[in-house]
Amino acid sequence: MSPITLLHTADVHLDTKFPSLEDYEAQRAKDFQGTFANIIRIALERKVDLFCIAGDLFDSALPALPVFGFVKAQLEKLFEAEIPVILIPGTHDNMMASDNVYQHPLFQKTILFSAPILHEPKCLRIKGEDVYLYGMAYHPEISTDYLDNLKRRGASGIHIGLLHGSIKGAPDWKIYAKDFPIDLEELFALGLTYCALGHYHNRIVYTHEGIARASYPGTPEGKRFRESGPRYVNLIEISNDADLKIVPVAVNTKTLIEKEIDLFTLEGPDSLVKEMTKHGGEKIIARFILKGTAEDFQDSERLRAEVSPYFSYVEIVDETTVLNSQWIRRLETENTIRGFFVRKMKEKIEQLATSPDEQKIHKEAFKEILSEFQKRGGT
Repeated sequence: MSPITLLHTADVHLDTKFPSLEDYEAQRAKDFQGTFANIIRIALERKVDLFCIAGDLFDSALPALPVFGFVKAQLEKLFEAEIPVILIPGTHDNMMASDNVYQHPLFQKTILFSAPILHEPKCLRIKGEDVYLYGMAYHPEISTDYLDNLKRRGASGIHIGLLHGSIKGAPDWKIYAKDFPIDLEELFALGLTYCALGHYHNRIVYTHEGIARASYPGTPEGKRFRESGPRYVNLIEISNDADLKIVPVAVNTKTLIEKEIDLFTLEGPDSLVKEMTKHGGEKIIARFILKGTAEDFQDSERLRAEVSPYFSYVEIVDETTVLNSQWIRRLETENTIRGFFVRKMKEKIEQLATSPDEQKIHKEAFKEILSEFQKRGGT
């Protein structure tokens, strides 16, 4: 028998808003839709047996109508190809609202686990094998042990669970009750052939006794700069209950990068621009965090305008300090309003050494006011 193949994605977050991206926000929404179209195309090209979405297809329970229309058109391609679509709601597109998106008749064509209690798994016959599907949706008023929903029922066949939840100990993750917290021992004790996880935004594969039994594919398109680099869906090939392989397939439309640049390591006035633009690319969205001691005020707006043509979008975060620079030491000696300001601000900042938060505010104000002095001629 040829392997049963399933495409596993999660945390697509269609209709996410990006107000911080300013004029690029509309294009970023198109990037996310382009990535979902890529995922559908891969499923069709690979002729997968199952298409699984482990929660948060949408960024809210009530996505905009054009976004829903786009998803409908994409899913119809899978229906036409007779590829079963299996999905669960997530934390963002949950079932709490009575008019949530999953009430639409479109999802009657899918295998949607929308109830908090699963009485019996859904069984499909695929390539001569019984495939049992498990899943549930979060509901705050249901207090039963949610893991009971996913416990394997029956010895034979292939058993696949979908869980939008948090593995305890996953990095950078604060866990709440709605996150369906579970530790690895509990996960493996479910006895599933494979568990398609969602909720954590970076890719992780969990193995038990040498067999990959669960994974987070991560966001297929980076939502935040912590979700940098290539983004994936997972293709799962299941030969039998004890023989499966997970293959990551890159699908992202744009790639996020975040780089720290210490100005102390650079040489010459043009080296900062060169350091930034060497990371450029027409499909790169970049954030550069400037660190270290600056010998002059960093005009972030001018710098961004200079490097923007090398990226889809670029953001510059100035975390440099000028307090201990030779430039500031020169300004302190001036018999000018600017010199008086520098002396008084340095004195105040030193007095706030035991109040880091307040000191940080004064340092930022110091740089802002200095920049105004620079723009007005420095006197």
